[in-house]
Amino acid sequence: MSLDKYFKRKSLEDEESIKASSHVTQSSSKKSHIEINSDTLLADPGLRRPIYEYHINDRDAIRRAYLQKGPCQPSHYDFPQKQFGNISTLRCFNPAWFGAYPTWLEYSIAKDAAFCLYCYLFKLKGGVDSFVGDGFSNWKKKGKI
Repeated sequence: MSLDKYFKRKSLEDEESIKASSHVTQSSSKKSHIEINSDTLLADPGLRRPIYEYHINDRDAIRRAYLQKGPCQPSHYDFPQKQFGNISTLRCFNPAWFGAYPTWLEYSIAKDAAFCLYCYLFKLKGGVDSFVGDGFSNWKKKGKI
């Protein structure tokens, strides 16, 4: 049994016109609308605008810049303590977690919350915001990170 039975063969002219149109599309889609400077990208994950808000042609360059920059890990910051539950137990972000998750864990000083760098870079519009928009700040449940 042959696949020709199920699929129509394209003529050589059709293939050449498809190649020509895809070449034009590829060359025009590589153009960036903004100049990416990793020094001007916001380091604090709580202050960044979502990737999907950038022009579609700029997103990959922005992702690369953030990956080169690495996660925001202010390890020498004095992390504020929060009270959990009815008991007066104070907890805060533990900077040792940066060692446990060195490639993706980020901390936002602005939101006092933990974030996931990879989740930020590759989140689709409309997805869950726990490690991207809102952050994680339940310091008594480190296992949820």
